[in-house]
Amino acid sequence: MIRTELTRRLGIRHPVVSAGMARVSQAELVVAVTEAGGMGCLGGVSFMPDQLHSEIQKIKAGTANPYAVNLLLPDSLTTEDEAQWEPVRRLWGSLPEQDRAMLAGVEALLTPGAVAKQVDVVLDAAPPAVVLTFATPAWFIDECRARGILVLALVGSIGKAKEAAQDGVDFIVAQGSEGGGHTGYASTLALVPGVVDAVEQPVLAAGGIADGRGLAAALSLGAAGAWVGTRFIASPEAYGHEAFKRRVVEGRLNQTTLTRAYTGKPLRAFRNNWTEQWEDKAGEVAPFPQQYAVAGTLVETGYQDGDLERGMMPAGQAIQIIDQILPAGTIVTNMVAEAEQILRHLANNAITD
Repeated sequence: MIRTELTRRLGIRHPVVSAGMARVSQAELVVAVTEAGGMGCLGGVSFMPDQLHSEIQKIKAGTANPYAVNLLLPDSLTTEDEAQWEPVRRLWGSLPEQDRAMLAGVEALLTPGAVAKQVDVVLDAAPPAVVLTFATPAWFIDECRARGILVLALVGSIGKAKEAAQDGVDFIVAQGSEGGGHTGYASTLALVPGVVDAVEQPVLAAGGIADGRGLAAALSLGAAGAWVGTRFIASPEAYGHEAFKRRVVEGRLNQTTLTRAYTGKPLRAFRNNWTEQWEDKAGEVAPFPQQYAVAGTLVETGYQDGDLERGMMPAGQAIQIIDQILPAGTIVTNMVAEAEQILRHLANNAITD
């Protein structure tokens, strides 16, 4: 069994955390990963506050083991400045009613005050861990510490890792550009050891990890575990259209691209007509979260309808080594078993006189 600072501090069996993928990671996936001995992470950003409360209750009903909730807390989402919200209100209001109804997964990002209420829900629920993306506000970390909640910060650069460390988070998740969803520009192989050297907190490796080889490599780079996203898309428990899951299984790494076309921030997703349409229009991309309203229902049609031509389908370059849809629990146990075998082999055979 692999023991690390992550397994010790969180009381989990395996050093594997499923990414808090918006829309994809709902209660069913979180419970499956957690019950298998890893730690599932809920994509909390996808839910309006009342729905978020309900989803957390589903997790608690399904497992007594540690789980996490992912939140986005940049100033652009937590501000009460009406002037900053006005462009978002205008774009959201310009969408037809049927489009707004379909955009349930991003409604909280386009509704003033919704993220603040998400925070209240999470603090009241006091999950064992919270994962922060884009920002690590000290006030929130203090609130978590008062409740015994561990805080992980997802970063894409050494500079951001240092900032999060100074803000007092408990773990750093260093995600390389290979990863799906919002990501940076440094590769995992270069980023992870750089972050390990730069901060005192334990580090999780992310980006391009989809099997035991990736987990073993992450541990060899000095990480305390792996943050795994794309591999879990190809599981029955993940939310998403079958066409999305099949594309993850059948796709190749050169079919993904970093694009701002859906959210306004760099996002690795499958290349399609919509991403290509925006490749030469960087100056026209609205800032986060306004670009969500520009993209409209396209940010949901990938998940809901399997729209391969224009819908948003976040995925990392690990699709190259994913060849079948498997239960999430099986993914965890297979990954750990393979990593253990690799590490034993290296310990016994890699060094010769």
